[in-house]
Amino acid sequence: MNKLDKIVPIIGAHLQELKQPGVVSIRPGYKLQNDWPTDQPAIVVITSKDVGRLQLPQQIDGFPIDVRTATEVEQVRYQQPQRYAMLAAQHTELRADAFQEFDPVAEAEGVEALAAFVPDVMAAKPQIPYTGPGVPLRSITGTISILCHASPDAGFPKLKEFLSKTESKLTVGLYDFTSKHILDSVEQALAGDKKLEITLDNPALNPTADQSDSDTLNALKAELGNSLSAAWALVRSNKDISRWIFPNAYHIKVAVRDGRATWLSSGNWNNSNQPDIDPIGNPSDGDQQTARKSDRDWHVIIESSELAQNLEAFLMHDYEVASSVAGGGPGVLAAAPGEAIPAGFEVEARAPWHFFAPLPIQEPMTITPLLTPDPGVYSAAMLDLLNSANEKLYIQLQYIHPPKDDQDTDFAALIDSVQAKIEAGKDVKLILSQYQTSNGWLERLQAAGIALENVKIQNGVHNKGFVIDSKVVAIGSQNWSGDGVLRNRDASVIIRNERAAKYYEQIFLHDWQNVARQSVRP
Repeated sequence: MNKLDKIVPIIGAHLQELKQPGVVSIRPGYKLQNDWPTDQPAIVVITSKDVGRLQLPQQIDGFPIDVRTATEVEQVRYQQPQRYAMLAAQHTELRADAFQEFDPVAEAEGVEALAAFVPDVMAAKPQIPYTGPGVPLRSITGTISILCHASPDAGFPKLKEFLSKTESKLTVGLYDFTSKHILDSVEQALAGDKKLEITLDNPALNPTADQSDSDTLNALKAELGNSLSAAWALVRSNKDISRWIFPNAYHIKVAVRDGRATWLSSGNWNNSNQPDIDPIGNPSDGDQQTARKSDRDWHVIIESSELAQNLEAFLMHDYEVASSVAGGGPGVLAAAPGEAIPAGFEVEARAPWHFFAPLPIQEPMTITPLLTPDPGVYSAAMLDLLNSANEKLYIQLQYIHPPKDDQDTDFAALIDSVQAKIEAGKDVKLILSQYQTSNGWLERLQAAGIALENVKIQNGVHNKGFVIDSKVVAIGSQNWSGDGVLRNRDASVIIRNERAAKYYEQIFLHDWQNVARQSVRP
């Protein structure tokens, strides 16, 4: 039993004196100093906004009381629990099971616990087993042309260029497609009987959405007619799907063009991941303002028929399986839009951006594709990669949700590897988004062994990127949760090329030095 576990029965024994008006949650955690967790275990008391001074003791049984105002995410969780549950069912970054909590609001309303809400749409829906296309994922080695780039710097201009070169067919697996300017680009690129095969999730609406995913598919159907093949991914939280494979997300972001080139990213086809700006090729006065409201994402375009056809086989198999299930079939495009994410959840970057130009590379390299939930592919390769770090390990993720004891051991091994590199005195830096600071997850990360002096928070991080020893870079869509690492559909590539690694490393270090900081406040 660690020190935080010892706090749980103490809270239970003193619950009546802690349950004061305005208190919405009580849990274990660490005492804050200068808005950052120390290593001193504490009883954390969360209050709603505009609550006056509470009459609480300074400590109980030797553990200090740390009073905090609920974050925007926590406010919705406590005040609109059913709405929160619908959001959290699709967006793991909003989950709230970091620690056992005592919830006065839920108790007063006769609810067992807010974290226990399960939307009716997810209940009693049968799961079907995941299957692959019958071909293995294959690393490729040779002289390969790639284009390294990032958002908000150059994401949309290079995506638009990639789409415009389509000659006959585009095959896509995607989580979110709600941007009008990307929709226009796809329609223009595929004019003239070019084919689009797309498997798409239907998540909670991004605050910047121009239209729902259903609206996007209907617009494509009207424009492309029989040239469009579309299916809803088999995700448990989509109420229009009768059976499911993926627990909360078809979270992949991959497009294959003509079986010869691949666009792979951490960013969706929405406005926050792919803002309609071109500060490198066509700068304007509004670029900085737009960028500060947009997300950090890494992308890569890879010119390789071998890789493209390998990944396309998986995308086409996903489509075939999804289209055979009730609710996912071709032409069945109607679906209720997901619950909209509150705009307050998305916060601006704290500092101006320096925009990095894309970097084309044509050199010898090895590229290894990693898909989940294909058994062991991502977790094993990433563990080897993390363990290989001799000097530097730089990680930029939207969040890390450590698993509970004896659960998701393959995922836990990744966190343990990072911890080992920190303890060995390596140069380890982790940048996480503002979502890590809600619901106790930053403190849960510390309880899992990650020293928080190696961690900073950056508003708007949507990236899932790793740079090892300035020689290897991993780019993709796997968030670090049990579902993200093991069960959802996601895709990454490991690129073993020094120029590519150093390109993304310079962007990471810019963010670390100029945009990220150690503060739980947005």
